[in-house]
Amino acid sequence: MKHIFAIAGRELRSIFGTPVAYIVIATYMLFAGFIFFGSLGQFILQIQQIQAMGLTQYLEQWNLNQIVIAPAYGTFALIFAMLIPLLSARALAGERANGSIELLLTAPITSWEIIIGKYLAVLAVVTVIVALTGLFPMLLFWYGNPEVMQTLSGLLTLFLYGAGLAALCCFISALTDSLLVAAFVGIVVSLLLLVLPFAAESTSNEGFKAALSWLGSGTHFEQGLQGQVRTEDLTYFGVMVVVFLSLARLAAESLRWR
Repeated sequence: MKHIFAIAGRELRSIFGTPVAYIVIATYMLFAGFIFFGSLGQFILQIQQIQAMGLTQYLEQWNLNQIVIAPAYGTFALIFAMLIPLLSARALAGERANGSIELLLTAPITSWEIIIGKYLAVLAVVTVIVALTGLFPMLLFWYGNPEVMQTLSGLLTLFLYGAGLAALCCFISALTDSLLVAAFVGIVVSLLLLVLPFAAESTSNEGFKAALSWLGSGTHFEQGLQGQVRTEDLTYFGVMVVVFLSLARLAAESLRWR
């Protein structure tokens, strides 16, 4: 375990040793804040219009979680599909690009320790981003009464989605020595997973439609963002992490024999 944490610590220092991570996270918070408060502003405006028309009986149907928080989380998930590949690109591709991969692979550590250590570092950054994201709905508790469990389940779903994408992008990073290629392919594949459920609707083959729908990441975070964390969704993200980390380990192991 000490090797894993040593690698994770080294990777974290590398990530935050340059302005790139700070710029990426700050840009995310800027866009996320714009989206969240724009949605909140529309919610307040609609409430005022309803009150002005005297239709107060409809106010009970206006829920902060359903109208503001859940849609904002959905947009954040889309941003995650572009953000996390940028943060994960250097995991193995950076080591290969600067030539330090040889030293890492010849050290007395296993490929699993390398991959898990790299992954934990990216996961720590994802945790920070999700925690910062939680500041937005937290502000609503000063002015309204959002549902606590629904809000937290949305953040948990964002974390699980980010964890799955981090594993996927670590695998992609292990396949190339180019940071740009790793980031670009990671973004393309992450976005592809998002649109798979929509592609499933265009086929008449029920079996193929069900397979595409299950493989699509959007199928598995939409309900969670609205407060319904399902066992099948937890299984999906768990399988995603295990499969792609295993593939990343095989890719790293193959480098030992080149």
